[in-house]
Amino acid sequence: MPEGHEHDLNALAKATVILVNLRPEEIKPGTNRNWTHNGIVAYSKICTHVGCPAALYEQNTHHILCPCHQSTFDATDGARVVFGPAARPLPQLPIGVDAEGYLIAMGDFPVPVGPSYWERGDAEAGAHGGGS
Repeated sequence: MPEGHEHDLNALAKATVILVNLRPEEIKPGTNRNWTHNGIVAYSKICTHVGCPAALYEQNTHHILCPCHQSTFDATDGARVVFGPAARPLPQLPIGVDAEGYLIAMGDFPVPVGPSYWERGDAEAGAHGGGS
C-alpha cells in the first residue's frame, strides 16, 4: 500500500498491484523496461473493463486473467489485452529498489487505474455502457 495513505480508501483502491517475475528475454517492447527491476514488472490488478481484480496468473503463457468477464492481458507485453472486453492494457507501475534492496514504486501510475470509464469523462462512459 502507498506509504502514508494507509487510511485513504481511494488511494488503497488504486494500490492493488500484481508483481510478475519474468526472464529478461521474455519482456516484449510493450513493457517499459525502465520501469522493471531484474525482470520484475508491476501492473495494476484493477481490470480496465469494469474494475474486477485481474489477479489470476497463468505462468506458462504469462497471461493475467480477470475472472469476471475473462479479459486476458499479456504480462510480457505491457499487459496488452489479448482476449475479452477490456479496451486497454493494465497500467504498468514504475518500480525500482531502495537503498536496502526493497522493491518500491518510483512514481504513480502514468494513466488512470481501473475501468476505462473512470476519470475519462462521459463520452467514453457512454461507449462502454456507463459502467453497467
